[in-house]
Amino acid sequence: MERKVVYLLFLVITINTFGQQDKVKHFVAGSTISFVSYKLLYKKTKNHPKSLLLGMASGIVAGIAKEVYDPVFDKNDLLATSLGSVSIGIVIDLQSNQSNRRRR
Repeated sequence: MERKVVYLLFLVITINTFGQQDKVKHFVAGSTISFVSYKLLYKKTKNHPKSLLLGMASGIVAGIAKEVYDPVFDKNDLLATSLGSVSIGIVIDLQSNQSNRRRR
């Protein structure tokens, strides 16, 4: 239950901070890229901390690349993408810790 609360909290903060549908799309894109990257990396390495860090980094790097590619660099778009990447990282880590506690 905690992970849902944390994820919703970050989503609400992003929506309230930016108040634009475009920023929500950036948030979701960052979350998605980071989540998929984490899953692929973890499946290959079985190293949770490394996969988590690289997954979050991939979402942030994708946001940077997109803003560099755009005609106008929008730091708020990059911030929304980065918040999405970090928030899903927190959710994954909370879920992983909760799963580890259940196994003990």
